Amino acid sequence: MAEEKRIISVFFVILQSLIYTVFAMDERLDKVKVQCDYLPLINFAIQQNGASIIHQLSIENTTPAPLKDIQVQITTEPTFGNAAPIAVAQIPPNESICLSSFNLTLSSNYFTQLTERLSGNLKIEITSEAESVFCQTYPIDILAYDQWGGLNVLPEMLAAFITPNHTAIVPIIKRAASILGQWTDNPSLDEYQSRTPDRVRKQMAAIYTAITEQQIIYSTIPASFEEYGQRVRLADSVMAQKLGTCLDMALLYASCLEAIGLNALIIITQGHAFAGAWLVPETFPDPTIDDVSLLTKRTAEGIYDITLVETTCMNMGHSSDFDDAVKKANGKLTDGNSFILAIDVKRARHSGIRPIPQRILHGQVWEVEEKETDILKSAVHATPQSINPYDLSGNETQAVITKQLLWERRLLDLSLRNNLLNIRITKNTLQLIPANLSCLEDALADGEEFRILHRPADWESPAMDFGIYSSIPESDPMVGFINSELSQKRLRFYLPENDLGKALTHLYRSSRTSIEENGANTLYLALGLLKWYETPSSERPRYAPILLLPVEIIRKSAAKGYVIRSREEETMMNITLLEMLRQNFGISISGLDPLPTDESGVNVKLIYSIIRNSIKNQRKWDVEEQAILGIFSFNKFIMWNDIHNNANKLVQNKIVSSLINGKIEWEAATEEIDATDMDKQVSPADIVLPIIADSSQLEAIYEAVHDKTFILHGPPGTGKSQTITNIIANALYKGKRVLFVAEKMAALSVVQNRLAAIGLAPFCLEIHSNKTKKSAVISQLKETTEIIRQTPPEEFRKEAERLLNLRAELNQYIEALHKEYPFGVSLYDAIIHYQSVDVESCFDIPQVYLDTLDKDTFAQWEDAIELLVRTANACGHPYQHPLTGISITEYSSAVKEESSQLLTGFIDLLTTIRQKQDVFSVLLKDTDIHPTRKDFQTIAHIIRRILDIPELTPGLLTLPLLNETLNEYREVVVHGQKRDEQRKEIETGFTQEILSINAKQTIAEWNRVSAQWFLPRYFGQRKIRKAINIYTLKTIETEDIKPLLHRIIRYQEEAEAVQKYTGQLPSLFGRPGKNEDWNTIEQIIDDMTSLHSHLLNYAKDIAKVSQIKQNLSVQLTEGIQTFRDIHAHSFNELYQLANTLTATEKKLSGMLGISIEELYTDSADWITIALSKARTWKENLDKLKDWYQWLQAYQTLHSLGIGFIATEYKEKNIPTGQLTDSFRKSFYQAAIRYIIAKEPTLELFNGKIFNDIIAKYKQISAKFEETTQRELFARLASNIPSFTHEAIQSSEVGILQKNIRNNARGISIRKLFDQIPTLLSRMCPCMLMSPLSVAQFIDTDADKFDLIVFDEASQMPTYEAVGAIARGKNVIIVGDPKQMPPTSFFSVNTIDEDNIEMEDLESILDDCLALSIPSKYLLWHYRSKHESLIAFSNSEYYDNKLMTFPSPDNIESKVRIVNINGYYDKGKSRQNRSEAQAVVDEIARRLRSEELRKKSIGVVTFSIVQQALIEDLLSDLFIFHPELETLALECDEPLFIKNLENVQGDERDVILFSVGYGPDAEGRVSMNFGPLNRVGGERRLNVAVSRARYEMIIYSTLRSDMIDLNRTSSIGVAGLKRFLEYAEKGTRNTINNVTDQSTEAAASIENIIADKLRSLGYTVHTDIGCSGYKIDIGIVDTENTSNYQLGIICDGKNYKRTKTARDREIVQNNVLKALGWDIYRIWTMDWWEKPDEVMTAIQEAIARKKSSKVNAQTTTTTGIDSDPMTAEKESVNKESTDKEKITKEEPIKEESIEEAVPTAQRDNNEISFVLKASPATSEKQTASASSAQDGIQQKYRSAKITPGSYSPEDFFFSESYSILTSQIRKIIENEAPVSKSLLCKKILSEWGISRLGARVETQIETALDTLNIYRTEHEGFVFCWKNREQCISYSIYRPVSEREATDIAPEEIANAIRQLLTDFISLPVADLIKACAQQFGFARMGSNIDAAMQRGIREAVKRNYAKIENERVTIAD
Repeated sequence: MAEEKRIISVFFVILQSLIYTVFAMDERLDKVKVQCDYLPLINFAIQQNGASIIHQLSIENTTPAPLKDIQVQITTEPTFGNAAPIAVAQIPPNESICLSSFNLTLSSNYFTQLTERLSGNLKIEITSEAESVFCQTYPIDILAYDQWGGLNVLPEMLAAFITPNHTAIVPIIKRAASILGQWTDNPSLDEYQSRTPDRVRKQMAAIYTAITEQQIIYSTIPASFEEYGQRVRLADSVMAQKLGTCLDMALLYASCLEAIGLNALIIITQGHAFAGAWLVPETFPDPTIDDVSLLTKRTAEGIYDITLVETTCMNMGHSSDFDDAVKKANGKLTDGNSFILAIDVKRARHSGIRPIPQRILHGQVWEVEEKETDILKSAVHATPQSINPYDLSGNETQAVITKQLLWERRLLDLSLRNNLLNIRITKNTLQLIPANLSCLEDALADGEEFRILHRPADWESPAMDFGIYSSIPESDPMVGFINSELSQKRLRFYLPENDLGKALTHLYRSSRTSIEENGANTLYLALGLLKWYETPSSERPRYAPILLLPVEIIRKSAAKGYVIRSREEETMMNITLLEMLRQNFGISISGLDPLPTDESGVNVKLIYSIIRNSIKNQRKWDVEEQAILGIFSFNKFIMWNDIHNNANKLVQNKIVSSLINGKIEWEAATEEIDATDMDKQVSPADIVLPIIADSSQLEAIYEAVHDKTFILHGPPGTGKSQTITNIIANALYKGKRVLFVAEKMAALSVVQNRLAAIGLAPFCLEIHSNKTKKSAVISQLKETTEIIRQTPPEEFRKEAERLLNLRAELNQYIEALHKEYPFGVSLYDAIIHYQSVDVESCFDIPQVYLDTLDKDTFAQWEDAIELLVRTANACGHPYQHPLTGISITEYSSAVKEESSQLLTGFIDLLTTIRQKQDVFSVLLKDTDIHPTRKDFQTIAHIIRRILDIPELTPGLLTLPLLNETLNEYREVVVHGQKRDEQRKEIETGFTQEILSINAKQTIAEWNRVSAQWFLPRYFGQRKIRKAINIYTLKTIETEDIKPLLHRIIRYQEEAEAVQKYTGQLPSLFGRPGKNEDWNTIEQIIDDMTSLHSHLLNYAKDIAKVSQIKQNLSVQLTEGIQTFRDIHAHSFNELYQLANTLTATEKKLSGMLGISIEELYTDSADWITIALSKARTWKENLDKLKDWYQWLQAYQTLHSLGIGFIATEYKEKNIPTGQLTDSFRKSFYQAAIRYIIAKEPTLELFNGKIFNDIIAKYKQISAKFEETTQRELFARLASNIPSFTHEAIQSSEVGILQKNIRNNARGISIRKLFDQIPTLLSRMCPCMLMSPLSVAQFIDTDADKFDLIVFDEASQMPTYEAVGAIARGKNVIIVGDPKQMPPTSFFSVNTIDEDNIEMEDLESILDDCLALSIPSKYLLWHYRSKHESLIAFSNSEYYDNKLMTFPSPDNIESKVRIVNINGYYDKGKSRQNRSEAQAVVDEIARRLRSEELRKKSIGVVTFSIVQQALIEDLLSDLFIFHPELETLALECDEPLFIKNLENVQGDERDVILFSVGYGPDAEGRVSMNFGPLNRVGGERRLNVAVSRARYEMIIYSTLRSDMIDLNRTSSIGVAGLKRFLEYAEKGTRNTINNVTDQSTEAAASIENIIADKLRSLGYTVHTDIGCSGYKIDIGIVDTENTSNYQLGIICDGKNYKRTKTARDREIVQNNVLKALGWDIYRIWTMDWWEKPDEVMTAIQEAIARKKSSKVNAQTTTTTGIDSDPMTAEKESVNKESTDKEKITKEEPIKEESIEEAVPTAQRDNNEISFVLKASPATSEKQTASASSAQDGIQQKYRSAKITPGSYSPEDFFFSESYSILTSQIRKIIENEAPVSKSLLCKKILSEWGISRLGARVETQIETALDTLNIYRTEHEGFVFCWKNREQCISYSIYRPVSEREATDIAPEEIANAIRQLLTDFISLPVADLIKACAQQFGFARMGSNIDAAMQRGIREAVKRNYAKIENERVTIAD
């Protein structure tokens, strides 16, 4: 009732508080409508403070004519005021004016005299042109002088009744000063001068005490005084009457406070008023406040900004002292609902509200007296308690912001679902009945235990205020009881006994589970709550814990119940609250890190004060001193706790430490292996690849196991999950432990399924969710214990070796072909350049030149040739140049002049020589010799010899055997010279006669006697000496005798040699011979030898020489001197001419470089020839400058050793334009020969043999992958101990066995892991987890993982990742920095995308990139089935580094734009309805088309509102066409509609874009495109435009030219503009167009071949593709010019760029086949050796393609016995709607044809590897690329029977039987197993037969027998199979089809059941039936469906797929 009354009262107050608005209209005067806003009451205070009575007067002219000369007159009744008239010129018709300024003067004297309330009026009269048009009176209350009007009108006017200057209060103040002096020894009322709140409070207490002494009696206040006001007793009245209401007392107290200079406050609550004051010199922002928290926060303990006083305690009869009055006043505020407002007197004074003056009665007249009273501020009561405000000044220091702190902050949940911000009393929280929280905390901190008790049975809990029990007033007796209980270590809670017991049990169990499962305590005692509001206008308060004290609940016994005690952990501040305040409200609270402490624990009161001080300006906020026991946690609490409590451990990790410090803390390896080197060096056995990998993936896989941390960039569709799978598999093979971390389960599942597909499921433990059930973990571990060990395949190493050898052989060819030799050319280069040059090879470059040729030299060669060409072009061709023969080394005008003179002299000289040539006749008489220039020189030498020889006798000249004889006489000369030397030497001491002694006999005697003894020797030697002394001229010593004899002997020997020739010397040598003048003879011999030699050189014939000698000897008969006398002059003259000629020739050679060989020919007419040349040269010296240029060019070539090039060019007259090409062709020809001779691989190459090697390599590679999987499985299985025997319970094996048996009852997952660390690492060396589950289940002290792999790292915040990083040694960060980062998008409640202000959060990928951690890149893109779909992203965001693959239809773009005529509804709905409708129409069109709906559809919008609009329109469509909804949503890839923020990770065959933004209704285009404008907008665009597999359609009212980049700097918007341009213009105009043939093609084999093909009439493109990967040649289909009918790949640069043999021969080839290419290979060596054969083969391939296309179009049926590959290819060409779930983004793996596995398959989902099943299974299973679950799902292929014009009558004709069998064969081939019933329906439908009669059935049965169709029967239902083998081995099911349940074979249903049980292990029979029915597309159950599924279950049991136990179907063991 009280609440209702309160609500009514408040409503009335609100209603009354509105300014009166009165509408009045005089019915008679209807020309104007008047609205007057005025005050409904007035008093002296209002008059004194100048308040305006009339606020506004509005006058509206309601007539059609203007009102003129308007007068407004205001009068009052009674006359309390007067106003001058207001004039208005005119008011136009139907318009209004507003008057707000009125000169209404109120009479102060009138209001002074009023002693009672009166009713009065305001009268307003309006005239127009002196005619009254309006007159109205308005009621107004006139209050007495001392009457307050209440809160309804100007409530702050109450401050006017506070009269600090009233004389009546002087005694009070004087007494207060005296009291203050007693208390403090200082009576000064010094207001705030001391700056001490306690001093101010004591002044307040002194005033309080002084008034109390006045013995004023309390008078009851009138009801609802606060609404309607009351008469106020001013200070003098109160003091005189000693009587006062609560308002009177409050005003008196406030007057005294203001009088002593304190800032007073008046507080109005319902039915009550009291006062207070500021203890600090402050005021509130406004005169009135209605937020009680602004008071309670400032009156709280430790703050003491304000003290409130219950002023009625000053009345007589109340024994309360000041402190009690303060407590009571504070208690009045406990109930915030009773608070109305407070008035800040000081602030009101600032607003101009003055105190009313004192009124004094003089006779019958009241007069006011305005003067200030001089108050003496100096004057036994109990001294009031002192207050001690907390010193909060030291709390301004800011906490150090560390990386760890930022991580912790980011993990906090700032949403209202977090009970740390918005606590509510639930089963997880219990509220204590408030006690002294500070004492409670101190006791718990001291280790005290407290019993937990229920509320007193006789006490009712207070009402709950928004989920929290309200505070209990201090006056409530329960407060004392609770504090008493606290002292006795008992805590009371609000719940009754039974409810409390249940709640405590729940808390006890929950907290214990949290510790066991998460390793973190979540049970806290929350001490203090912050009451806060989301916005200033929010009505609902939120409560957030302030302090969190970790506690634990202990159950003593059932009787004693529960106790709580503190855990040995520190009390902590609610950091979530602090972060929320900082982020949402900008409130940073300092001084709480660390928490302030006291003697026991933390200083609770100080902490509350710090909080209050920080939020004191927040309206309605406050600290509630309540306590709550509860579970406090949030979504990411475990990760927060992991970082918070393990900071020291985390920082020990090198990567975490690096992230914290911002630099790499370890030595990062700089050397990175290249896949090309790996292909050469790494054996397949050294790197395990269970799934085929391209080279970029291979590098990452290899580096991962070499203790490296790196970033792996994975752009869209590059096979990230496949690479991760291989990384994990290889790491496990190397004995490493791996932790795979993915935040999203979808990403983790993809990798998990891949690992399962290669047989690694038993060794990988998946715990993604932190809510993972123990049973699921135990089940996984149990499966691992049950695996059977396998023997490692023996062939593993052998196959690896074979593969390595084959790889080397393949690489050897490509390396040899492209090996660059020192001269800078490979064989490939040489061949293409040779064939590209269309001139003849004119030069033969010796092979030896290439041995030493290098690039620089060859470059010099080319430069020299170019110089030669330039010179020839400028100076003319040197062939037959008139200056040929001249070779000058420098040119100048002087040289030219000197050359002219020299040539002139040369010509004259030759002319003279010609005239003197007759001299030769003397020598040449009758010899028939015609001398040449050389002969002329020889004759000159002959003449010189004849003239110079000392003696020439005819005998010597004609001497036969001249040379031999001369040599013989040369020796004689030597003997003669030696003889004479010996003689001369001997004759110096002896007479000539001594030369004749017998020296030999004498020396023999000397020797004989010298050998005898002394005496004979003496006498013998003396005798000989005496004999010699006869000849001596001086004494000879004994020792000189023997040397003398030797000299004599030598003389005698030489003389003897000469003696033989003495007789001939005169005849041969004349006088010298006679005189034995050996020197002259020797000169004669030399001269004669020379003469003979010259004669021989001249005559060239010995006979002619003899003839010349004979002629000359005749002329010498008179002697040589006579001959000389006759001929000496002419001979000398000719000889001089010869010398002059030689000198001239030297000058010619030196100056003009003319050589004798060039000057003369070997002709007797040499002078004529030389004269001719010389004259020609002289005549053409004007060309010498040009000739010099040519000579310089030639010299350059000559200096490089290739002068022969210039010579042959000149001599052969090779055209200058062909010189360069001819030279190059000659060089390349020489290089080709040289390289082939050097490389046996090339010399012996044969393309067919090489193709066989490739095929073998593919075959062995495929087989080796399977072998690898078995090897890996065997190796990992060998690490697992045997579980066949019971182990010791305390062992790790025993512990696990026990927990498997009891399903881990009583133990948490975390604890189990802690107990079996070694066993777990051996059993499951790979764990797949989320960051959250890592923090929950893996202890930081556990052994570190060798490798941590993060997927989707661009979307994983660093703060989530660091915990997982710290648990490993090395990390691989997998993600794409060009895609979406993690965002706070979904945490925003209301999103205005036009002004969106979300910030991208940092991701672990971004942080690692900032650290410059090494990066690896995945570069091969497989997703897009058309290159145009990824070309924009590749060009815009990946610098065209992605290797994308063109498709056969690559000529036309699959990205197109549809321009929509509509507008963007800017500022309103922000939608684009036209675009949305166009998108929905397109969806409907596609769904209605049987062909188009095979491709899945996705819709991407740029905004959420556009997404919502499309969803709404689509829903409307589905309402009217529900069948379309079924088609759209009930399929493997349902239709999705998403926006930029949430589309990452999704992909569809066809993507429809709705841009949404564009021109508005007025055609204006804003440059605000929502999320695109933000930082990172380009990343959102990149994600959005790379989602399509087959086609992308953009619906847009926006065109690219509408986007003005000058108006925005957003990168995302710039990207949108370019994307729209791309869509508008197509690939060829915006991305480098590779099929454009207009540009000059570079030299390559493909261009050469393409030109040949074009010459044959084919349309050919080269270098097809937009990225680094190209199809070399494409032959355009003549029938469909947008497609290629044949692709040709050569072994050129594109082929060489591919790093590995696997890439070249398998990966690329498989992708191209999967895309539909028909590829033909051409090898360069084949082309070089037999180009014609290659061209023929290409033409044959084109012809085969055309033929196969024709055959495909004409083929109508496929027989049952047809080639399985043919049927398979048919299925490949059909687009399947089955979606492959686990193998995305990879190329297809080729299988051998012998295995009848298709080499490539195309589906609507992905190009994917064919993955083999686990080697752990006994049966080989190959997973189809289009399967969704391990290869057992397939699409139902309904047979399409060729329509025919059959009639029912024709059915039984014999001619129709073959048609019938053909139809049955077609159905069986496509649909088996098919029910006989369905088969008959199909046949009857084709023949137009309405029902199945006996005769028809017999005919069909006969046909089935004829075809030997195998049939099975189940409960009367017959099913047809291809053969019995199909029935026995059938292992697939076809989930969705048009079949009835009875048409599905039980064997097929059994396969579906097997798959379901594989996923679910066990299901109740009813659930399994329902689930299986849903698999086959049956949404509703029926009896037929139920029976069919039952048959399937029985068949599954029969096939040992399942077993039935207790109405449950379980997967069979």
